[in-house]
Amino acid sequence: MLYPKADFVGLGTTIHLAAGGETPMLVSHRDAIEEFMTDKAAGMPGRERFFAKRVICAQQVARMLNADADDIAFVGSSSAGIAAIVSAYTWRPGDEVITVDDEYPSGRYLFGWLQRVGVVPVMPAFHPDPEIEAQAITDAITPRTRLIYLSQVSTRTGRRIPLQGILDAAHAVGAQVLVDATHSLGIIEVEASEIDFVVCSGYKWLFGTHLGIVMWNRRRVPIFEPMVGWRSARPAPHPAAYHMHADAARIEVGNPNFVDLYILANALAYHQTVAGATLERYALDQGERLYTAFESAGVALLTPRNAAHRAGNICAVSADPAAVVHAARREGIELWGDADLQRIRCSVHGYVTPQDVDYACTVLPELVARYR
Repeated sequence: MLYPKADFVGLGTTIHLAAGGETPMLVSHRDAIEEFMTDKAAGMPGRERFFAKRVICAQQVARMLNADADDIAFVGSSSAGIAAIVSAYTWRPGDEVITVDDEYPSGRYLFGWLQRVGVVPVMPAFHPDPEIEAQAITDAITPRTRLIYLSQVSTRTGRRIPLQGILDAAHAVGAQVLVDATHSLGIIEVEASEIDFVVCSGYKWLFGTHLGIVMWNRRRVPIFEPMVGWRSARPAPHPAAYHMHADAARIEVGNPNFVDLYILANALAYHQTVAGATLERYALDQGERLYTAFESAGVALLTPRNAAHRAGNICAVSADPAAVVHAARREGIELWGDADLQRIRCSVHGYVTPQDVDYACTVLPELVARYR
């Protein structure tokens, strides 16, 4: 265990393997919320402290991504971040966008929506081998490709896809790559210096709440004009004119959710008390034990066997995910299950103890097999 359970609200004796859905809140978030409430009562100086907290959060996220703090923005959700990025393109009939056919709906649906302006969504089929899936994406890239959306770690299968070949092929034709790091940032390394755009949800592996993080790599994509609001720009002489901010604040059409930022600043300060490489190794090692237990029981797994191709999630096929989740809860274990995806997901974060995993390995394979 890397993070004491006592540092979290509601963990107690619960075996919490649901980080891929929601992580528990830190006890110290109460102090962060109190700080926000105090600043909110302080008039204009309090508002200045709101924006100072935003700067702290941007610096924290930038360090995790190997990015510039001025490349970081905060929006209502990662889905809102995806929409903002897509809004920045002048789409032409025949343009192509690429995502795999089991990708997260926020990008997949939006690419389908672009068909109304003549954009062609290209969706290679999911493949259980991430190397083959990455090659299929690369093979789909043409001179007409404008944008590729993919999750570094799949919400459905837990697979970790190799990014470099996709980035190289996209950049060779002038296309950009949007990486969803919701299931990677905070549990494995996310090296973003050559990625064009990154989005991430704050409420899973980062110990935060329901806000969205956006990285716009200004070095790689110097021209970027997303949909605009008052926060995105400063006034120009004509009432309908404006000058967009030079940094990623242009993505924030209105105020960011400041209470979420106070919580995020506290979350990331706590999160980073454990080295990223240490956390990744721990999650992979404990996940390996769960994987082996499921495999030995004949449970069909969606997550790749190779540890280099996974992160903190182990996903198993289930005909009745809700029944598995409820049965596991009766045994003191919290999982995540999605009926539409026909799978359950076990997630290992740093507060999961080896003893938790021991117990889960004795209980879960039989439960999942029962509802296979």
